[in-house]
Amino acid sequence: MTDKICIGSGLNTNFLAAGDAAGLDALLGQYKTYDQSHVEITARRLDVIVGGRIIEERAGVMQVVLEAHALKYVLHADHAINFMDLPNFDVHWALAEASVELCRRYGMTSMVMHSGNVPVSVWLDSRDQLLEFERESLKRLGDLAAEAGVQIAVENLIADPLGNKVVSGADPRRLAEQLAKADHPAIGGCLDFGHAFLSAPVENFDFLEAIKTFSEQVWHLHLHDNFGRPDLKGYADEGSRVSLGIGDLHLPMGWGSIDWTSVLPAMKFRKNTYAMIELRGRYRAVEDQVAATAKAFMDYWNDDLPLAGALTAVRSPEKK
Repeated sequence: MTDKICIGSGLNTNFLAAGDAAGLDALLGQYKTYDQSHVEITARRLDVIVGGRIIEERAGVMQVVLEAHALKYVLHADHAINFMDLPNFDVHWALAEASVELCRRYGMTSMVMHSGNVPVSVWLDSRDQLLEFERESLKRLGDLAAEAGVQIAVENLIADPLGNKVVSGADPRRLAEQLAKADHPAIGGCLDFGHAFLSAPVENFDFLEAIKTFSEQVWHLHLHDNFGRPDLKGYADEGSRVSLGIGDLHLPMGWGSIDWTSVLPAMKFRKNTYAMIELRGRYRAVEDQVAATAKAFMDYWNDDLPLAGALTAVRSPEKK
């Protein structure tokens, strides 16, 4: 580790076919040519964990692929992990524990996991107990992570625009409070800018103020863009959502309406932050440009590039 605020940037693998080792190998070969240091490996695309258990043969295959490339890696643990799903907690815990073990084996020093969510009725009945249980579980996981040399980054999710469930970390300020109360040296935040931008109109908070507050707990980023328009109608085709500018689009930075001019200077991240990108596979044609944008953001936060230089790297779809 260094004394830099940001120590790595890079793309993700969430669009890979499940268990496609050859596809991962080809993708990493391409990624090596871009201006990035790390790749965020999407655990649910590896097919290495089944029922909370590591499949040793599959884990070995993927390790060979990862080690064949001159890149470093971080992990997005399975999106389904939910420490507030108390009736099924044992399997969530087993999955989280196995994910930390994969990080240890693969030399990954950051692991993203999702904050908790429950149906509204459960939240109203058990709010305080759920929050306490999640904190205690995070501290327990933090102990395992610290032994493995891994920092856990808990991500803010998207508020349910239909109001059927409570997403506890949809307001980044509330997630910041939860992590502060957990108070574990191996537990921090993952700031997903797009998620916060979509949650702000649903939960009626100020986007910039909320992410600024959360940023002090953050050491992992999910960089992408959208228009801040919640998906109320549930369009089945992603292409329609893209055309309309609705929902969690995971666009290149600058293609949506997040005001990066205001966002960049407001952030106060923890040291050793990873500036990772979550880009939809449909934008692979410009992924090299997006990687360069993330690198420019990282250089700005490290005081190696002026704000104007970082903003110059932000592209819009109108640019040729």
